[in-house]
Amino acid sequence: MSRALEVRNLSFGYGRRESVHSVSLSLDAGDCYGFLGHNGAGKTTVLRLCLGLMRPRSGSIQIHGVDALRYPRQARAGTGALVERPGFHLHAKAHTNLMSLARLQGMPRALAAAESWRVLELLGLGKAANQPVGSFSLGMRQRLGIAQALLGKPKLLLLDEPINGLDPEGIADVRNLLRHLSREEGVAVLLSSHQLQELEDLCTRIGVLREGAMVLEGSLDELRRDARQRTIVMGSPLPAMESALRELGLAPERQQDRITVELAGQPAGAVARALTRAGELTAFQSEPVTLESIYLRASQPSTPRANAAQPPPATEAATLPVPMPGAHMATRPRLRAFGHEVRMLLTRPTTRFLFALPAAVAVISVFSYRTKVQAALALVATKEKFSADSGSGHLATAHALQAATPIFAACLLWLGSQTIAADLQRDTLRNTVIRSVRRSDVLIGKLGALATFAIAGWASVSLAALITASSLFGLGNLEEITRTGGRQPLAVAADVAPMFSAALLWTVPPLLAVTALGICASALARRPARALALALLMALGPELVHTSLRERAGWLLTSHLPTPLRDDSVLGYFEAIARGAADANWAYESQALWSPLAWMVLAITTAALVLRRLRIP
Repeated sequence: MSRALEVRNLSFGYGRRESVHSVSLSLDAGDCYGFLGHNGAGKTTVLRLCLGLMRPRSGSIQIHGVDALRYPRQARAGTGALVERPGFHLHAKAHTNLMSLARLQGMPRALAAAESWRVLELLGLGKAANQPVGSFSLGMRQRLGIAQALLGKPKLLLLDEPINGLDPEGIADVRNLLRHLSREEGVAVLLSSHQLQELEDLCTRIGVLREGAMVLEGSLDELRRDARQRTIVMGSPLPAMESALRELGLAPERQQDRITVELAGQPAGAVARALTRAGELTAFQSEPVTLESIYLRASQPSTPRANAAQPPPATEAATLPVPMPGAHMATRPRLRAFGHEVRMLLTRPTTRFLFALPAAVAVISVFSYRTKVQAALALVATKEKFSADSGSGHLATAHALQAATPIFAACLLWLGSQTIAADLQRDTLRNTVIRSVRRSDVLIGKLGALATFAIAGWASVSLAALITASSLFGLGNLEEITRTGGRQPLAVAADVAPMFSAALLWTVPPLLAVTALGICASALARRPARALALALLMALGPELVHTSLRERAGWLLTSHLPTPLRDDSVLGYFEAIARGAADANWAYESQALWSPLAWMVLAITTAALVLRRLRIP
């Protein structure tokens, strides 16, 4: 039977500095493994490497016999994890966060809902399930972090400081829960913690890291048996007793009101008699071999690294995905990632605002156009003006789309620029990629969610403009009305209507390209504010060379969308057709598809390369 986790000769470094040196460890089903070490020893780095948050320089990682580096989806299907800070969407309810993660893991909706309630009750958060996570205390968020790690009843748990921020009652609850999972349900648990006394009765095996290298690893019972026994000496005067021990060739260590010493084969009776002659001996007893004492001895710089356990015997890594706990959840990863991103996008209050804003601008623009038409016709009626156009629904729609499209493009650019950067800042990207999905699946999910938003939003803007314009003007011909009452057609509705459909269709590719550009900036900048600034620079910066490019300016993305400076896009052409311009011209029609497509491919490829190599904290 394959081990739950087997790490062999794992190494990792930043630049030339190696922070993890040939670390090897293994867990079997039912093991509770205490992963110990000083701050900066490399414990969290090892956990991140096991979860695919970073890639090792060398070494192998097998989870239930599956090579986690080659088959991350299958390896993580039966794995739950909490690494450092638990990351959640703070505006969403606790139950919503967990349910979306459960569905991302592959559970059907009904099962995901039931599983979310189960882990919430298990961690004592049932009453807070419908509260926004942003209102949670530090301890409640930590409990929620443990809850998300338990979704789907994983057979391997990787927990980094799981009791950090918990009160004594919470620590006891988590300790009892982990003991039950490992001993009663056979779950393999690897946890790092500085609370050694809390691990004493919980862990069956331990590993000690020092400066990135494993200095001790093995069964806690065996390590206790193999530990060098030390004796506690108490009495007065301590300096005289210390001298007596040195005369016997021993190496006593003074610790405030006591001395600890290894008898090194000396008869205990002889040592006690020497101490009695040196002063009044009040205590002479063996020091208990605790987890803390084992750790402290192993973590001393003087401890030779030869004490570290040898790498576990190699087992054959699976060359193809094999059945394992939770493997059924590794199917349709891109669809699951897409669904997760859509759900999280819909829970954000800003999404609804950004969806409604361009449509509102379009409606306002139609009313503004009607006001101008009415004012012009009033001047004709009073003989102050010779003629004016009657207004038409198509021309009103064109003006509305020209006004709303730049606003909508800015909304898409903003959303795209935040999709990776904001997830990194909130630590929610880590919660996503440790599921049974690849990073490429996550990127495709984000692209799909934002593309869906872009298409739905564009449809909303178009419908808002068209419905408002048709209700105020109808969709008839545009006519010129003279002061004598004469009416001359300027634009025939039958000729304009087909161009309206084309304008709507040809505006979609540049909007999608803007979305992809925002995601690319998000991956490159990794911080929300910097990502937004970079996205604006990438979208508007090329505009500076528009004049010098001349006919080649069609390869600029801004040539296919209305801007405050000009409108060479299909919408500008539609507006000219709708007002009956005889010189209407679509300047960059030949690049209307290929230019946005080229920008999309470049942006998506760059984002994929960056995300693939990204070290997720």
